[in-house]
Amino acid sequence: MSWEEIKLQISDQVKTLMTDRGITDDDVKQVIHQAESTGEKLYQPGANKYLAKARLGEATIYVEYSVGENNYTIHTAYAHRSKIGKE
Repeated sequence: MSWEEIKLQISDQVKTLMTDRGITDDDVKQVIHQAESTGEKLYQPGANKYLAKARLGEATIYVEYSVGENNYTIHTAYAHRSKIGKE
């Protein structure tokens, strides 16, 4: 499955948070795709949630999510942008 085919379930509250933080649905899909493809993610055992991150351009995007039957439920997402070195 490509990252474009990933289906997300996002509450209005989380969607607003993502918008305020400059994080798009496509950003979230790419982070999840990378985590699920590589297995590089943290599992939160009592909460049945995962935390994954990916560097996209000059930003590192973090996504906390749960896996459903046909979709991924997004609990939160945040990012930090940095550039190290000379401009």
